[in-house]
Amino acid sequence: MKPEPGCPLCGGKGFILDVDLMKPALACGCAEAEAPGGELGIPERYSGASFESFWEWWKDRYPRASVLVSLAKAQELLGHPVGRESLVPDIRSKLDHILHKCGPHESELNADITWKTIRPAQEPWGFQPLQAWAQRDRTLSDLWWIDGPTGSGRSSLAAAALQAWCARTGRGGRFISVRAFSQELKDTYYDVRSFQNQDFRSERDRMAALLDAPCLVLDDLDRLDTDLRVARAVAQLLDFRYSALRPTIITASRWAENLENDETYAFGRLNDPSLLRRLGQSQRVVLHPTLDRLLGRA
Repeated sequence: MKPEPGCPLCGGKGFILDVDLMKPALACGCAEAEAPGGELGIPERYSGASFESFWEWWKDRYPRASVLVSLAKAQELLGHPVGRESLVPDIRSKLDHILHKCGPHESELNADITWKTIRPAQEPWGFQPLQAWAQRDRTLSDLWWIDGPTGSGRSSLAAAALQAWCARTGRGGRFISVRAFSQELKDTYYDVRSFQNQDFRSERDRMAALLDAPCLVLDDLDRLDTDLRVARAVAQLLDFRYSALRPTIITASRWAENLENDETYAFGRLNDPSLLRRLGQSQRVVLHPTLDRLLGRA
């Protein structure tokens, strides 16, 4: 693992010496973060995640038959003058676009083959831009927000995006459970409820690898501890990565703007409108079929 030249913590050595000579040296986070093809910290459950495996799983979760029902509903809605006029222009335009991309066949003999493809209606909202960014560097964004209910595949998709980005760029990254990292930060504050900081690492030590990671996944951000010290530290992490143009992928059960009114949302207590606005402008991926999401808003 190659340390980062000029690292403010280790000076490019890759390790940090304690002032107490009886204590062992600690590996610096910069060396861990910059290791191309090194350990990304992805949990074993998601270690084999890829866009291809996610898509196969998604098709089983939202099978063809259910998508065809939604397509028929959208076609009927748009084909009726009253129904069409009842739609707001933005929704109407997006529904028209999906039906055009799915392209019904001229033959009407079999309802199961009236559409050339159902993928534009079936795939999650924002899936294609995320894949294009991770695999082909086609979508310009350094902040992604993946939201969906429990079991919707948030962590798997984030792990797939992280691994694809690292494979394309040849650089390293980090996958972090926000809930676990919250406790690690609290341990540095010598919280009496869970004193596990036996190596006496500081907040700065624990944050270094995340600050320097070329690409970072913050899994389950909505489970960030409500301790204001923890919230401020993670907010500073996001500020730093935003300024440094280092991509960050966030997962949560709800969209950023929907969390703002939740009293348990740690960032909502910081009185930091700039941070909240930036999160609300993330490139969003919604783990719900695109057509069903639009029909639900119609």
